[in-house]
Amino acid sequence: FLPFHAFSFLLKIEERSQHPLDCLHKTMAFSVLPQYDSALFETIHQAPTFLPFHENDESVRIIVFVAASITLFQLIMLQIVKAQLSKKNDEKSTSTAAWKASYQITNLVVNLTLGCLGIYYNLVLIPRGEEIRSKILGYEHVKLFALGQIGYQIWALPVGFFFVGETTSMLIHHVAVICVGSVSAFLSCGFRYFTPYFYGFIEISSVPLSVMNSFKNNPGWIKSYPEIYSSVRLIFGISFLLVRVVFWTPIFWDFFSLASMLLLSSENPVTKIILSLFNLSSLILTMLQYFWASKIVSAMFKGGGRKKAKRI
Repeated sequence: FLPFHAFSFLLKIEERSQHPLDCLHKTMAFSVLPQYDSALFETIHQAPTFLPFHENDESVRIIVFVAASITLFQLIMLQIVKAQLSKKNDEKSTSTAAWKASYQITNLVVNLTLGCLGIYYNLVLIPRGEEIRSKILGYEHVKLFALGQIGYQIWALPVGFFFVGETTSMLIHHVAVICVGSVSAFLSCGFRYFTPYFYGFIEISSVPLSVMNSFKNNPGWIKSYPEIYSSVRLIFGISFLLVRVVFWTPIFWDFFSLASMLLLSSENPVTKIILSLFNLSSLILTMLQYFWASKIVSAMFKGGGRKKAKRI
């Protein structure tokens, strides 16, 4: 419903006397999305495409540092887990289990850190009702959320593909986050106002997911602690639906409407290409949230049996 109204102005493109985006609210029955202001967006487009070189150079260094730090932590966890598992299993099964366990431990630590920081920034530091210009430009002081996510995904992508056997949807997720995070990290119009939520707050739902995946990798735990496992699944399902569907949806459409306005009002070919990839990646991420949410809801309606837990 919202996407239809957001783009229904395209059906009235024949109104050539006005900028196409001026048709947006004329075709809406109510004002849910931000009002397009041609003069405002004209001034926003006057900003340089990229942040100053010295800032972007520092950002690259931070991304490398984050990726290297996470890799080092995971490798340390890998050796610790291997030492424990080698006493019980053969070398091949020990290696596979150790990679998965160290991967989940690292995910838990990183997601807990990003999630707590995101909650703090959103509840304490990020003002409500910010003006449109500030939502698109500025907020360089929260750029660390984007840099942290890029470094995190650069680590997770090869490890997930080569050593853990992650699903295709998760690999797509890693690539899409790198794409959207790069815009927030390196462009003047980085929409950094939204990053504490999208790159931080939502990761709190991944903390119980890491615990749940650890149970799945160790079926004996599920048999020994069925009530704990059921509780973790419930906490994960509720937290995911809240932060990645209920809260996510209105915040995303606020962001996406502004990003679409910026794209369609731009006359710079480079900016158009970058913003097109940015918007597409954000849509892919949103569709993935809804896809995973549908599986969670389906599992909840079917019941909480241990066998059905595998369907999530």
